[in-house]
This record gives sequence, C-alpha cells and structure tokens, in this order.
Amino acid sequence: MPREDRRILFDNEEVYKALYAMCFQKQMKAPPPGQIVTILEDDENKGQIKVRIENPHDKTSANLEYTTDFVAAALMLFCRGCGIPLPKHAKKSVAIADGQMMLRVQI
Repeated sequence: MPREDRRILFDNEEVYKALYAMCFQKQMKAPPPGQIVTILEDDENKGQIKVRIENPHDKTSANLEYTTDFVAAALMLFCRGCGIPLPKHAKKSVAIADGQMMLRVQI
C-alpha cells in the first residue's frame, strides 16, 4: 500500500506567530515580543523544544521551553489558518532540520 511522507518547513517568524496564536488560544502567557534566533531540541528532555527570543529594540532575550506536542499543535493551527490541508488521521510530529522547524505528516 502506498504511503505519503510530507514535510512542511517553517521559518522562525512563522514559528513565533504559531506559538503566539496557540498561547493566546490556550490563555497562556504569550512569548515576549522579539524574534526567534534559535530553536533546539532539548538533549536532556526528549519531549521538549527550547526557543530563544531576542528583542533588538530593548536588547532583552528570553529562553522558553515548549513540549513537542504543544509546538506540533501550534504549527497545525498555523497551517489551518494559512489554508494548508492536513489529513485528520495522519501521524504528525515535529523535528528541527538545519535550524528550521519542520512539521512531518505521515499517512
């Protein structure tokens, strides 16, 4: 039986928008204003993603951690808002490839 393996890549600005929208929807504290400069998978906690945000205007920075499930849900919400179709029954996961966030969709 044929299978489909799709990868959707997001730049840092799109990841920030996705995280911000998801935090707003879940009534959580939103990420501080700024730009994402690094996204890393936590080596110690496999289910965590570390995000570093820097604000060039006031020279502040913040290190945030999100679960991979939260980031995946945020990216799926972003895709829906942009009109990118995602199959309901597909397996979805997130990964970081060459410093870019990736949503992997497997059918």
